[in-house]
Amino acid sequence: MSNQNRFVSDSLGALLVSIADGVREAQDSLNTAPPTDAFGRPMTTYHLPYLDFEIKVDMETVSTEGGPWFLKINQLGGGQNNSSSTRDVSSTISGRLVAIPPGGGLPTNILTLSSERLTARRHKIKLSATNSAGEILAGHSIELNINLEASKQLSELEGVNLTSTRAGTTLQEVILETDQTGTAETVFNIDSSLPVKSILVLTAELGTEFVNLSVTVEGNS
Repeated sequence: MSNQNRFVSDSLGALLVSIADGVREAQDSLNTAPPTDAFGRPMTTYHLPYLDFEIKVDMETVSTEGGPWFLKINQLGGGQNNSSSTRDVSSTISGRLVAIPPGGGLPTNILTLSSERLTARRHKIKLSATNSAGEILAGHSIELNINLEASKQLSELEGVNLTSTRAGTTLQEVILETDQTGTAETVFNIDSSLPVKSILVLTAELGTEFVNLSVTVEGNS
């Protein structure tokens, strides 16, 4: 594909993306409508399942000698100088933008994390995995990590300069496998030298779904 043709193709692609963005923004605005009126009665809600469109575009691409290509939606009058070249393009594009639920219409994963204080520096971490269809995700391997960057940022808000989590801060297991109830547990140990009021962030990941849990460092008792 020539540079001119590729430029026109990319420009039309950007136009389609702009239409899709407009549809999403319109749906976001519709979603802000209150579900009930002042008397608590349900109100009509709206959803855009699809959008049919047809675009007719007359364009002109222009480039000066040795320069980049420019797209002009409205064709300009008058001729071009001898050091420039032009290309007229007429296009009709029609199609349908279809709303697809998150996950391509398939149930999406739902992760939850919770902690139980065993001692000031030792916590039991419990993970639960289900999906948006209410199914329990048994036998799934889920990665659990300490999110150092997020921990630094949250600790800084508490006035703590957290440079590292120290060697003694560990997860008993990093890969957790859910049981028949869709849950898994591990123990989170916090280094005894880590400053009090530090905030440590744990992140669990399953596919594209992730969830965070923050644990505040207490004393050594």
